[in-house]
Amino acid sequence: MNTITIKKHLESDVIKLGNRVKPLLGKNVEIVIREIVEQKPKERKWTTLGSVSIGNKTDNINIRDFAHDD
Repeated sequence: MNTITIKKHLESDVIKLGNRVKPLLGKNVEIVIREIVEQKPKERKWTTLGSVSIGNKTDNINIRDFAHDD
């Protein structure tokens, strides 16, 4: 059994399936159209400020590296 998944943004009431469905031509198929709900990323609300003490050692150190430390 062949399964083909096509994800498209619908802009009209006509859907062109393309060449990928040629193996299914002449066969009984089921076409299901399902809405995909995209969730917006949560907006971060910062409530505190952070700081880093590097002990006056700034030679050969990129301060941006501290922002990505876990």
